[in-house]
Amino acid sequence: MLPAMTHATMSLFDAIHSQRAVRHFSAQPVSDEAIATILHAAICAPSGGNRQPWRFVVIRDAEIKRQLGQWYLAAWQAATANMEALTQPYRHGAALAQQMANVPVLILACIDHGDASPRLGPVTRGASIYPAVQNLLLAARALGLGTVLTTLHTQYEREIKALLHIPETVETAALIPVGH
Repeated sequence: MLPAMTHATMSLFDAIHSQRAVRHFSAQPVSDEAIATILHAAICAPSGGNRQPWRFVVIRDAEIKRQLGQWYLAAWQAATANMEALTQPYRHGAALAQQMANVPVLILACIDHGDASPRLGPVTRGASIYPAVQNLLLAARALGLGTVLTTLHTQYEREIKALLHIPETVETAALIPVGH
């Protein structure tokens, strides 16, 4: 059942047409109700064989966000180390990397492969999580929240899984900052 929302939402097409990558967030908290609503939208996505292999880790803990932020910043610095100058989108990415710990909510979108992971290629493995991620992004936009799909955290997959006690059969696919 869809959680009841106390504020207006925009239409699907307005959300689609105005969706953008948001990399700057205020300190204003994001309600549990809003997070429940966007997660519900995520799990309504189609998935291969209707397996619904998605798992979402909602992160509000300051220390965990700080650690994820450190790893994300290190990955960002490695990814941009050979660039002479950062263009505007990369400057915004750098700002996010430096402020990840201050984002109100981080959502780690994961996919549980169960016994299937060794047989699937990288494109097929993500086929069931990214429709759910897109639903999440659009639902957040409809509620007036900003998000961006990031993947640099995967360079620290082993460390993140250890920190968050994520099982070996689960792969992290996207780290999604959420805020106002």
